[in-house]
Amino acid sequence: MSSSLPGSCIVHQFQKFADLNEHEISLLMALEKDPREFTADQPMAIEGGKAERFFTLQSGWACATRTLADGQRQVLDIFLPGQILGLREISFDRNLSEFRTLTEVKACPFPRQRLTEIFDQAPRLTDLFFLILAREQSMLIERVINIGRRSAVERLAHFIVEMKVRLNVDTDQFELPMNQTVIGDTLSLSSVHVSRTFKVLRDEGLLESHNGNIQILDLEGLIEISGFDRNYLDSHSNWARQD
Repeated sequence: MSSSLPGSCIVHQFQKFADLNEHEISLLMALEKDPREFTADQPMAIEGGKAERFFTLQSGWACATRTLADGQRQVLDIFLPGQILGLREISFDRNLSEFRTLTEVKACPFPRQRLTEIFDQAPRLTDLFFLILAREQSMLIERVINIGRRSAVERLAHFIVEMKVRLNVDTDQFELPMNQTVIGDTLSLSSVHVSRTFKVLRDEGLLESHNGNIQILDLEGLIEISGFDRNYLDSHSNWARQD
C-alpha cells in the first residue's frame, strides 16, 4: 500500500473483502464528500472532545494516542490510507483518544449518523464494517501482547514485520514515516532505547534503517526473533452476507 490510494480510498479498502455492487459503492463514496488537508503532527480530533465524526484517510499516515496526566503518551493505532479513524469509539460521546497526523494527510470527516444510514440500507456493508472493526481490535490485542510480553528487540522486529505486511509492499524496502519518539510511544520504549534496539537489529544483519527508510535484509530472521504470526491480520469475509 502506498501513501495514497487512487479513486475512493474506502471503496478500495472494502473491496479487499467483497465485490461491491453500485449501491454499496455509492454509500461508501458519500463518506468522502468533504476532503480536508492536514499538516504533519496536527491533531485531527482531541482526546476528551465531543465525538461527532469519523475520518476516512485518503493519503498519509495518522495515529491514535492516549496521554497520561504525567505527559507520557501511548500510541494505540497506526492508520494507513483506506482506514476509518474512530470506529472503535462509535458508542462513546467523548473521544477516548486523540487522532494525530504523522505525515501530511488528506482525510474526509463525516458525521457518525452516516453509518446508521449505511447500516439501514446495506446489510452486507454492515457485516464488512464489523469485519474491519474486528481486525483493528485484533491488531490492538497483538500490540498489548507485544509491549507486555516481548523484549525490546522482539517488539521492534515484530512491529517492522507487521508494517511490511500491512503496507502490502512487494519488496523488502519501505518508508516508515515515524521518528524514534513515536516508535517508542508505540512500543512503550524510550527514544534512546529505540535507537539502541535498531542498532542491535542492524548489527545482527536483519535490517538497515536510515531517515525513515527500512530495508529488511533477513525477513525470516525478523519473524523468528519476534514470533510474528500474521493470522491476526488476515480477516476473512466468507461468513458475511452475500450480495
